[in-house]
Amino acid sequence: MDRAELGRRRDIAAGLAAEAAALAARMRAEGRGAASLKGTQDFLTEADGATERFLRDRLDALFPGEAVLGEEMGGEVAGEGPLWVLDPIDGTANFARGGDRWCVSVALVVGGRAVAGAVARHAPSEVFAGAEGSGATLNGAPIRAAPTEDITRAIVEVGWSLRSPLAGFHRLAERVMAAGAGLRCGGSGALGLVETACGRLDAYLELHINSWDAAAALAIAREAGCWTTEFDSGDWLASGNPIGFGAPALGPRLAALLQA
Repeated sequence: MDRAELGRRRDIAAGLAAEAAALAARMRAEGRGAASLKGTQDFLTEADGATERFLRDRLDALFPGEAVLGEEMGGEVAGEGPLWVLDPIDGTANFARGGDRWCVSVALVVGGRAVAGAVARHAPSEVFAGAEGSGATLNGAPIRAAPTEDITRAIVEVGWSLRSPLAGFHRLAERVMAAGAGLRCGGSGALGLVETACGRLDAYLELHINSWDAAAALAIAREAGCWTTEFDSGDWLASGNPIGFGAPALGPRLAALLQA
């Protein structure tokens, strides 16, 4: 797939993600944002399903027959793609409680690699987007990773998931703080990742994250010049992987914190 086509698909992903975020916000305003539990601290709302159905319907109309993998409705991950990877609402716990730290993520994967994507936030109105070879943007303006070189001046978000032992999260958080970095945890992995891409954060680390949470952000972060782990490797689409993004100068130190 050439650069022009990747750019076209990035722009479509950005538009769809923004529309989907607006849909979710309207549903919450109408009282359809209450959450049920899929599992411990794993929240689901009516808006999650409706948003994913909206994205799937639009993608099917625009790209008939192309595969889709979504958090709520699943999908096949075999083959070389193109494959669309969707997170209809990342940060559902925040969304269900009336908070604004949530987003919609739409990614394109080709040959097993995240090559384009968009992450849209409704309030404030922000769309992060990127495509391989074409740079990364926030609301159309170019973004770059932070220039931070000293980890004692860094702000690092550490994500957590009950899919991995809680003790591992505690150890990772302790290592980050012992290195002198400031610690954050915001409840939306996708937002933490793209905020690293635009330099609001100096790094994001997590011991396990699913493909739909991170695929779009990975395409964006690479184009923004971030240091990144090889998240889109192995069985990442079905099973997820550990992940790390950060200011490029901090890469070796961050890798050591993640792997210790």
